[in-house]
Amino acid sequence: MKVKLLVLSCLIGAIVLFIGYKSGEAKSSKEEKVVRKIGIVSMRKIFQDCKRNEKYRKQAELEQEQIVQELQQLSAEIKAAEAGLETRKRGTEDFLELAKELAQKRVILPLKQDYYEQKLATKDQQWTEQIYKDTLLQTTEVAKQMELDIVFEKDEPEFPVNSANELMLAIRTNKLLYSDGCIDITNEVMARVDAMGDN
Repeated sequence: MKVKLLVLSCLIGAIVLFIGYKSGEAKSSKEEKVVRKIGIVSMRKIFQDCKRNEKYRKQAELEQEQIVQELQQLSAEIKAAEAGLETRKRGTEDFLELAKELAQKRVILPLKQDYYEQKLATKDQQWTEQIYKDTLLQTTEVAKQMELDIVFEKDEPEFPVNSANELMLAIRTNKLLYSDGCIDITNEVMARVDAMGDN
């Protein structure tokens, strides 16, 4: 009877040890799977330093200068017409023709200002969307190539901020507070975005 009890105790002990070993093995394999290769990308750096973006900005500045010159020219024409009206006799054909031209230019100036403002804002938005989409695409490619599991956007807020609203925006949007040990792939992504050219 004692022998049976001893054998049964040994058998139960062996089963407990075996289950504990398998449980520990499963736990350690789970822990190994939790280890992730994490990358970071700075969108701010890409938008500031990207050669494609720099080229676009220079073209946009040139276009803006041309628009400003056009609007200034129209303003100068309005002032000249106003001055010209004062030198003409009211009711004459010449006076009425100049008054008509002046009225048309006064109507056209604010319409042109609104049009150009919307045009430039739309172009900027479309360009920003394109660079962002290209950055997301190239981030995915670099992450796959480097076998990264996760890539976070890393931007540090610039202090001091100009207003309380900007501060609150920085607090709400800046989600990555610490990234030591993460792989910074910003330069690789930016080089690929630049290589895509002007889509």
